Amino acid sequence: MTTTVLGAGYAGVMAANRLAGRGEEVVLVTPNAWFVERIRLHRVATGLRENARLDLQTVLNPAVEVVQDTATEIGDDKIQLAAGENLPYDTLVYAVGSGTSDRNGACRIVSEEETERLRTALAEAPDAPVTIVGAGLTGVELAGALREAGRAVKLVSTAPDRRAIQAHLRFLARQGVEIELGRRVDPAGIDGLVVDTTGFTVPSLAADSGLPVDDLGRLLVDEQLTVPGHPNILGAGDAVHSSFRAACATALPMGAHVADVITARREGRAGKPFRMGYVLQCTDLGSGRGRVQFLHPDDTERAIAIDGRAGGLVKETICRMTVRWLSQERDRAGRYSWPAGA
Repeated sequence: MTTTVLGAGYAGVMAANRLAGRGEEVVLVTPNAWFVERIRLHRVATGLRENARLDLQTVLNPAVEVVQDTATEIGDDKIQLAAGENLPYDTLVYAVGSGTSDRNGACRIVSEEETERLRTALAEAPDAPVTIVGAGLTGVELAGALREAGRAVKLVSTAPDRRAIQAHLRFLARQGVEIELGRRVDPAGIDGLVVDTTGFTVPSLAADSGLPVDDLGRLLVDEQLTVPGHPNILGAGDAVHSSFRAACATALPMGAHVADVITARREGRAGKPFRMGYVLQCTDLGSGRGRVQFLHPDDTERAIAIDGRAGGLVKETICRMTVRWLSQERDRAGRYSWPAGA
């Protein structure tokens, strides 16, 4: 029996490692020969880091067969690849992540390609001010990195509803970022260099293949992360409709869980519902500073946070741990675990 995993992000690599370490035949389909630390793309965009790539083999179980290609259509038991070949599968893990979009013409940092586009635009206009639309974690981290790189930055957003975001904005204001809150704006209506961080899109692969999706094109799954009506297709990560926020902290447990469900079914057991709880939310605010917000399992904020250089140190430690968790799962299946939900 072969499991094919689409996508070599946090969810896809975790699922592939967990399954391969248990003796499952695993095929990983990815267009690139490297793993992208997407949580570092804001620093790549601003030139503070050369790239966010790791050799895929440093985080992937060597027993996993890598097919360097892109899926264009998913059938009941095979995948159509861009190169023209059909790839059969017994079980499929859909973990294609977030996609790119030309919406409103603004720059973004959702993917490597979009990050490079922004990096080029910044290099071509070194003195141009930058307007960031959105005060979520992506917008805040990008603003901090831009200020660290010496750019003039304006951040525009609706009023934040989380204490952590309010604290981020106060810090950025002290660093010289112009903050404008309380209004929605169309990035297309802003002059100059604009970065839209208000959301992301997902690849249309699931919709194009006739699989059930939500209004945003995200694959619909049940509580076991299985596609309704397609028991041999499971989903994990940003490209899946979920009540949990899209984040590395969500993708890793989802990837591990789909592997556990597949293993259980192979052994004649019922898969368990996906449950997880949050612990921390870490933010890079630039210049070695950050904020670590402690969370309740349901993702609401606790009244505890670590700020400043200590927060920056913890943030960097967590970033390194994400890669270590993948590597540890590569070396011993089942080693990765996550907090249970409330």
